[in-house]
Amino acid sequence: MGVDLEIMRLLARHRNPVATSVARWAMNIGTNDRTLVLVVLVSLVVAVVVRRWRRGVLTVVGSVVLAEVVARVFKHFIDRPRPPREVSLVFVHSSAMPSTVAAMTAAGAVALYAVVPWPGERRWAACLLVLGAVWVGGAMVYLGAHWPSDVLAGWCVGLIFGGVVVRWSRRSGRPMREPIQP
Repeated sequence: MGVDLEIMRLLARHRNPVATSVARWAMNIGTNDRTLVLVVLVSLVVAVVVRRWRRGVLTVVGSVVLAEVVARVFKHFIDRPRPPREVSLVFVHSSAMPSTVAAMTAAGAVALYAVVPWPGERRWAACLLVLGAVWVGGAMVYLGAHWPSDVLAGWCVGLIFGGVVVRWSRRSGRPMREPIQP
């Protein structure tokens, strides 16, 4: 935890109100169970209503849910404490490693990249998805809810299990990226 603690101390010394507000906003969105349930329900309704998007939506939802479940199981066994109050703006009462929200955002990014028919050059989409995952994970570290290595571990869980769901989905039928037509 030496490097983790030094990074946390550095962040604690350089916090500012604007960055703190933005980080709290990201944390509140990423850790709110009601938001997750609402997103899953809306996604499932979209999958039922727009039948040609069904497999893509289920792939994204399945990736995020599997990453969350795996991260929670790992958390239970690893049982790593959260950063101390001296470097934290928030205090969370559960184990820290791996970051569940980092796992979920990474899995969602992998699945979205795989299933959405991004127009033109796809590199901009990859950059946008990576930036979103980094923003949420960085917010968790900035606020002191997670050690940096918790977030890195969460991203690894998300990348692996998001990739597993995408691979399984691709093997189960026709191509996922069908052109979206009005």
